[in-house]
Amino acid sequence: MSLPHLLLGLLSEPASGYELKQAFDQGLRHLWAARLSQIYPTLQRLEEDGCVRSRPEPSSKGPERRVYRRTAKGRRVLHRWLEEDPVVGAERIAYLARLSLMGELDDLGRTRAYLLQLRSAFVERRRVLNGVEAIWFHSAHGFPDAMEPDLFHGHLTVRAGLRRLDAAIEWCDECLERVARQESP
Repeated sequence: MSLPHLLLGLLSEPASGYELKQAFDQGLRHLWAARLSQIYPTLQRLEEDGCVRSRPEPSSKGPERRVYRRTAKGRRVLHRWLEEDPVVGAERIAYLARLSLMGELDDLGRTRAYLLQLRSAFVERRRVLNGVEAIWFHSAHGFPDAMEPDLFHGHLTVRAGLRRLDAAIEWCDECLERVARQESP
């Protein structure tokens, strides 16, 4: 996944950088984290490449804001990316990288605490995604396959997220059991 492509996808309607950040925070945060310090330079590069255009517009909340629109070239770039084969195995999973090195501490208590924090974070994310799914089910009157195309594809993504979180919670429980066995000879 790449930030430029995600921004192009989010620009199906004109938006400011701040609005794009809100879209990440509200919809994509379980898939991809993006900070304003990443979004604005990426938008600038997309504009230099001719994939977006921007112009200042008045804001009801203060100074002018810069609003970005996807160009025909940007749409073609997005569509090419969407039509590519899936990329699997390119994910960076920081919590696993950290766990793989925790033997350095030689402290199973710290490993247990880390796994408990991780499990708690997964449970919270699952709670949030369950809430998102419930809202979407309500909007589709309980028929997820009758959702509008954007909601339908978003729901497919939420289901994948829920499945991954369920597996991650189960994995944490397994790891915690193994830590407990290591601690008591």
